[in-house]
Amino acid sequence: MVARTHERQRGQILVIFALSAVAIIAMVGLVIDGGSAFAQRRGQQNAADLAALAGADALLNGQTQAQATTIAKTIATSNQYQDGTGNVSVTVTFPAGEVQVDIGAPHTNSFARIFGMNTWQVSVTATALSGVADTAIGAAPVIMSVQDFGSNLQPLPDYTAGTCAAKGGCIWGNGNGDVPNNATDWAWTLYGTNVNTSSVSGYLQGIGQLHGISGCTGTPPSNVTIGSGTTGGTTSNPYWGQDNNGMHNGAFNSGNCITGIDVPVPIVGPPPTDQATCTGSTQTEGCFIGWAMFHVTGFTKHGNQSQWKGWFVSPMTQSPWLTVADCAGSSCPPLGPPQLNLTN
Repeated sequence: MVARTHERQRGQILVIFALSAVAIIAMVGLVIDGGSAFAQRRGQQNAADLAALAGADALLNGQTQAQATTIAKTIATSNQYQDGTGNVSVTVTFPAGEVQVDIGAPHTNSFARIFGMNTWQVSVTATALSGVADTAIGAAPVIMSVQDFGSNLQPLPDYTAGTCAAKGGCIWGNGNGDVPNNATDWAWTLYGTNVNTSSVSGYLQGIGQLHGISGCTGTPPSNVTIGSGTTGGTTSNPYWGQDNNGMHNGAFNSGNCITGIDVPVPIVGPPPTDQATCTGSTQTEGCFIGWAMFHVTGFTKHGNQSQWKGWFVSPMTQSPWLTVADCAGSSCPPLGPPQLNLTN
């Protein structure tokens, strides 16, 4: 009687062990296949990142979206993900100012196929920003001349830190005009709206607030974008000078709110060669050309002369205060720091 009981117990243990073994093998298999799928996803993501950056770089260098698509897919292929081969899909799209690459590919399972899961689909997305900066965050209420820049679209050495830093900043003196009269002049702007002392002073206070400067209590200014649906006009070359030749002496009381920081400034000059005037205006000077970063060391009034001191940040490269919102290729401003980086 006792022997038969022991035999039944041994039989039950064998059944339990067999069932447990199946579960253990299944879990181990899922871990192995899951780890392999994760490794594939990492490599697949790298391929998508490189493809998106390559496509964005192509747009930045003036190539078409069709050419950028070909380049992006070529890079994906060189990383073992060829569109249309082995159920691999590589899709390239162009959201505003960006290049997006989506790669889908099957992962071939080893253990999970026991449970009918021969493959798992792995999908990744990469998005790269491309273009010349068309949007400024905390832009200064000051316009400066394109004469400060060379044919390579970089600031001339005379107006950079190498020349200006040792003397506490180069001086741009206001000739009290609506637009800069020469390379060392500047003028006020409020980006298409009327310029008055109170509004300029509040604008300066807002920039200081944005940068966390003590005692500056204004509301941070809105971003300024060139392109469709923008502040300062809906065209690429609006007139941004003022219309009243005002010096706005009282605004210099807020000069400390912009001193010691890097700020975006709009660069202006004559209209494009295929236009007689600034877009949407009768003006022949003060047309927007592009953005630059300027390090401010002083903003003061001396008698009849107002002084804007500092230097252009050179070379013009990516800045957290300048970005791309609504341009790509030839629709971007001709002058400004290029933007090329992954956003997703």
